[in-house]
Amino acid sequence: MKGLIIAPRCKFGRGPFNALYFLKHIEGFKFLFYAINEINNIRATERFLRVKAIAVNDERNHYVMQLLVKHIAEQLKPEYIISIAPELLTRLNERMLKRSLIIPQGFYEPIHFRFEPRGIAFLTTYPEIFYVSRHAGCYVAISKYMYKRIRDLLRPKKLALIYNPIKEQFFQLGEKRIRTLKNPSKPILLYVGRLEKLKGVHKLIQWFHSVIKEFSDAELHIVGDGSLLSYIYHMIYKLNLNKRAFIYGHVDSKHLYLLYKHSNILVTTSYWESFCLPVAEAAASAMPSVVREAYALKEHVKLGYAVGFKEDSAEAFTKAIGRAIDRYDKLAQTAYEISKELFYPSVVAHRVLKILETLHD
Repeated sequence: MKGLIIAPRCKFGRGPFNALYFLKHIEGFKFLFYAINEINNIRATERFLRVKAIAVNDERNHYVMQLLVKHIAEQLKPEYIISIAPELLTRLNERMLKRSLIIPQGFYEPIHFRFEPRGIAFLTTYPEIFYVSRHAGCYVAISKYMYKRIRDLLRPKKLALIYNPIKEQFFQLGEKRIRTLKNPSKPILLYVGRLEKLKGVHKLIQWFHSVIKEFSDAELHIVGDGSLLSYIYHMIYKLNLNKRAFIYGHVDSKHLYLLYKHSNILVTTSYWESFCLPVAEAAASAMPSVVREAYALKEHVKLGYAVGFKEDSAEAFTKAIGRAIDRYDKLAQTAYEISKELFYPSVVAHRVLKILETLHD
């Protein structure tokens, strides 16, 4: 099999990259077209996903990118196309579109207007996305929330639910943790993600004094970078949390693994998620999560390994941490078992392959 993967912002170790992690379990020649012209990123991506990269400068405009995708597809003549950016496929012919599998990573929701108003520019691509949805072979939703949005808005001919994959190292950690599972003596909280207002990470700092009042030896570890980095440093100093709250910036996979190993509850106060990779990584690690019950985050609560809170308050957040500690063993065991069924890379790859086979009929 020869495949062409369209991922315009596939930066090693970030969201779109992890969404395509199942590719390493699909045999055959795979060509990845993306728009980040960084030699270290290219080599790391090729090695890790087992693909041949076709990278271009990411400053090219949207319409030039469409023409490039068309040209590359005509030259390679792939048996299938996988894309996380449907708006770039509009110039492909109908036969190529029928052999295309689309895996969108999110929708622009009203909540984005509040926190990321510049993202409204993305709405200009929706006519193109609607066109592709009518002709593509199949759409894949990465959560039930995304399934409903794709079904109701895009109405593709074929739609499947396949969750994003999680790297094997987290399952290895989960297997070790299950063997020695016990309720934590103190909450060691971990946040992993962008440091942006949409992610609600500023609330973690503002609410942490409430957590300390309830759990006097609690710790908070924050991984990620973004526009709120300086603000969070300032708030940690201002609130005298420098011995309890720690910020690491962006870390490599080795250090991220160690932070998951050191922590016992993953937390996110994000206002919107289409899937939330860190919660799934925590589940694979046999670690419960505390999440805001919003969009796809509600799904992790329903699956039985996360504790949710609805009220935007320190009290609600702190109570959710208490419930996670009280139910820790059951949450951790459920997390590990369900994540093997839904997020294991080879399992995800098998489900994707079954769909790709139908596109050749």
